[in-house]
Amino acid sequence: MVTRLYQLDQLERCDDIQRIKVITGVRRSGKTILLRQVKDSLRRHGIANNQIHFINFSQLHRRQLIDWCTLTSSISKKLIANKVNYLFFDELDQLDHVLPFLQEMIKHQNVILYITTASQSFLTQLAPLQSQLAVIPVLPLGFAEFCQHHHQPANEHTLYQYLNVGGFPFIQDVRDQLTRESYLDGVFNTVLVSGFAKHGALCNPFLTRQLAILVAGQLGAPINASRAANGLKEIGIPTSSKTLSAYLTLLADTYLFYPCHELDLATKRIKPTNAKYYPVDPSLRNYLTNQKGVLSQTNLEALLFIELVRRGYTVHTNKRFSFIADRHQQRTYIQFSYSIRNQHEYDKAIASLRSLPTNCQKHLIVLRATDILSQDPAVPMTLLTDWLIEDQAA
Repeated sequence: MVTRLYQLDQLERCDDIQRIKVITGVRRSGKTILLRQVKDSLRRHGIANNQIHFINFSQLHRRQLIDWCTLTSSISKKLIANKVNYLFFDELDQLDHVLPFLQEMIKHQNVILYITTASQSFLTQLAPLQSQLAVIPVLPLGFAEFCQHHHQPANEHTLYQYLNVGGFPFIQDVRDQLTRESYLDGVFNTVLVSGFAKHGALCNPFLTRQLAILVAGQLGAPINASRAANGLKEIGIPTSSKTLSAYLTLLADTYLFYPCHELDLATKRIKPTNAKYYPVDPSLRNYLTNQKGVLSQTNLEALLFIELVRRGYTVHTNKRFSFIADRHQQRTYIQFSYSIRNQHEYDKAIASLRSLPTNCQKHLIVLRATDILSQDPAVPMTLLTDWLIEDQAA
């Protein structure tokens, strides 16, 4: 069990008014494990067992035991007066109409809630409670966690291993490739079943898989519903752009893929179409395309994007820059290059960054670089393997 130190630190640093901690992420990324680690931390800090209440809603749903009034009353009776009570609601997004239940729970001033969800749209349902929400994303293990778990140095060899093993916690110590593929197949199918249950109009697993294969195979290329429809028609799968638009939304809502929209810096507007879609984990791309992960520009760009998301950035793309990343009201412009072999390539790589005002945060990230005679002090250059293991809060 990998300790998710960054997420635990985020949860501890939540403001007192943020009494509802929503832990989001793709299924089997470690959200339930994180809940257990939070419980263990509370116990180490002297919180008694009778102040901690844990409910797995997927199990309740299967047993058809949900009665909101009865459940609300039952939990309320177990709360310890004059002490803080910690309620853990795992996979609450499996059920509908949860807002009134949560509103009743939060009426108790001595209650803190921890909720897990594998659905982006579930957060929309919680909008009335937004002032009291803290959203903590949990993705499969990042490269730094991978290195730590396997006691490996952060170098290109380990990065190649990470691109092929991926970061889903369960498969870290699985040596058999067939078992890994079977596990990823289970992850993908579990996500689809859950997604279809939440999106009643969508029920075509074959079409969803083919769309995911298409998107994974065109990593880093702008994708819209019309282009996806044309791509599927070319391989004999007729469908409409309207239908694929709904399925693209499903892939993003379940955190299988993260869209990266283009930001027009002149108008400061985000273009709603032609987004790039990046898989939540490199192993998912390998599984869908039946290819090994290689140290390529596109694969590493995808890795960089997901790491930015993992660190809490809102990320956009742009024709001039690899990524534009916003966090804590601070914008960073990032250029990624596979290699910088000489001064000319360096100057070309940072040309767009140099054109920015001097007070802008800018960064050049490269996989490989030789010694550059003249580096611009305003544009720091960092090796990708070093950047990936930097302190996430930095």
